[in-house]
Amino acid sequence: MLKVIEEQPAIKKYAGQFNKKFKSLIDEEIKVKLGHQGAGFPAKVLWSKSLGIWKFSRAIKEVRYWNAFGVGKPGASSVLSIASEINFPWSQIDRKTGGAFAEDAWGNVFVIHRGKIGGGKKGIGKSLFEHNYRGVWSFMEDGDLLSQVAVIGALNSPRFALQAAQFVKKIEILKSTAAPSTQTEMNFSEISFREDLVGSAPSLVEDEISFACDHDLVVGSLAALLQRQKIKIGNDTESELFTVDPSENRISYIFEVLTDTKEKNVLAAAAKLLLQTSAAALNPLPVMVLPEDKVNSYAQELQRINISVLGFRWQEEKVIFSGLEKIKLA
Repeated sequence: MLKVIEEQPAIKKYAGQFNKKFKSLIDEEIKVKLGHQGAGFPAKVLWSKSLGIWKFSRAIKEVRYWNAFGVGKPGASSVLSIASEINFPWSQIDRKTGGAFAEDAWGNVFVIHRGKIGGGKKGIGKSLFEHNYRGVWSFMEDGDLLSQVAVIGALNSPRFALQAAQFVKKIEILKSTAAPSTQTEMNFSEISFREDLVGSAPSLVEDEISFACDHDLVVGSLAALLQRQKIKIGNDTESELFTVDPSENRISYIFEVLTDTKEKNVLAAAAKLLLQTSAAALNPLPVMVLPEDKVNSYAQELQRINISVLGFRWQEEKVIFSGLEKIKLA
């Protein structure tokens, strides 16, 4: 379980580390008007092409560390609306501030979010976040309370900026679809892959948070790789990633990605895949994606029950997949 960090020197230290994580990825400083028409102010935002987001940070003494984000490159002198904020209290515990730092029993520091989002639109708020955000969730000792929070990323991870950028993009999608409709039929001509459907619902908490913080990045990287190969993909609330055979108008493969390969997690993922593929029309094929160094531990048993196995490894900030060529996806 995590524990919120409330000491001012520690918050100041980690707020500095938070900003440094983006520094090497910044391509350009762009002058804009931040806010909205009639209530904005001149600002210089930092644009990162590789992350696909812009960032603006300001320390408001004795109040908070303010970090505003948006998706897409802003035009010069444009008026920017903020997609999401990851703010930290100046000191102590401030549950009105969305973000916070928290640590686990081993001293690993994480950036968390309490789900307080805004945007001046009906239906956007903490309730929307709690019911719809999918990512990494954990319980946290929050002073004299126990809170369930979303974990944005592991601050000491070399991939933290990617983890934070993914959070920003998910919130942008969440806010833009504040009034979702229940879809009872799947139209394969309109199917798509949505980042906001990747990750766990609030009731599902990962054991190893550090591993879990990389999960969504692996799913997104695999989705991007399949798209580059001109393979039609999609996802929904039941499956984080699947491929579609347009000629037969059916789901052809369902993927389950694991970053934490404890035996109980592998068994649970295998059971989920078998249930999903047996229930789906025309029996799509199941594929489990595991860290490359764990593939040999499970491949034989999984293949015995007709689950194909892919491996992945990290090469700096890039995910490399192995074994994909053995599966006839198209």
